[in-house]
Amino acid sequence: MIKISLLVINNINIKFEQATIIVIFKQLTMKKLILSLMLVVFALPMSAQSDFYVTLWYGQVKNSDAQSHIEIEREYYSKMWKEQITQGNILGWDMWQIMNPDVNEMTTTFVYVTLHTSPTFSMSPVNSIPGKSDEDWQAAQKEAMNHYVKNYSVIMSVKGGYGPQMGGTPPEYAVLNYMQVDPYRAAEYERAELEDFMPSFKENDKVRKGWGLHKVLNHYGTENPINYVTADFYDSYDAILTARNNTGEMSEEDMAFWKKFDEVRTLADSHIVRLVQAVR
Repeated sequence: MIKISLLVINNINIKFEQATIIVIFKQLTMKKLILSLMLVVFALPMSAQSDFYVTLWYGQVKNSDAQSHIEIEREYYSKMWKEQITQGNILGWDMWQIMNPDVNEMTTTFVYVTLHTSPTFSMSPVNSIPGKSDEDWQAAQKEAMNHYVKNYSVIMSVKGGYGPQMGGTPPEYAVLNYMQVDPYRAAEYERAELEDFMPSFKENDKVRKGWGLHKVLNHYGTENPINYVTADFYDSYDAILTARNNTGEMSEEDMAFWKKFDEVRTLADSHIVRLVQAVR
């Protein structure tokens, strides 16, 4: 803006004092504009901040170890996580099991969900478990760690949602949808999910008991294209399969809409998970 004004000033014959006044005015205007832009830039992240975060920890164990692993989690680790809630470190903890694993993998994958109010959380030391000896607790930890053959973690912010999982124990089943969203159109995607789809789900979908939109925070780049996860909650496994079995006709208008929306996001993968236990 200043550069263009100076060119104009140089093209007309005016006094140096007049040019100086105009330049100073333009500089002051530019400073105000920059200040306004800075206020907008810093205000946007503040308004978009989440006060609810979720960490997913995927632990893969051999099928032969799955049942004993569940027992250790129930007898020992559920009490450990309950102590973390009591200490105010986290809001809740769930253990889920993936029901539709990849083909030919003779393993069971558990998804541990930790709910917290900041992007990261700390844990208080737990040296003993009520009703268990210290030796048994140490042996349980060692056995549980030896069960894992692979693990992976995802930290996400909760962008919005509805249902019992937002403030208490979740329904027994859920579907995790892993979305690959065009990063240049992420804001458009979030608006569509939260302002269009979520109200429709809440009002019209009687089978789906809850829903949530989550943004992945700790993985980014072309090698990690999954940047959003949606979660659909159901009361039963049958409800999920029945909903998927229903094949409805789509109007030309609806078909055009969904094909257009596929340019914004791609459903890369989906897991059906069963709740093993929840601690609140």
